[in-house]
Amino acid sequence: MKITIENRESARLDRLRDRLDEAAKLECPAHGKAIEAVSINVFENGWFDSRWTTCCEGLEQQAVAVVKARI
Repeated sequence: MKITIENRESARLDRLRDRLDEAAKLECPAHGKAIEAVSINVFENGWFDSRWTTCCEGLEQQAVAVVKARI
């Protein structure tokens, strides 16, 4: 999985990377494909936006749930 992170604050970067590693292990049960890529913009207050490249919305939702768990 290709990961791009635009980060203005690095204090939580290690935890975010751990969760991205977990999300990278996901595989779509319907299509048998993994996540292709994710771009993340991290903001100063700890919030972030993510843009996923996946085979379907279901896989994207699973990945978002893993990564957006409170960091």
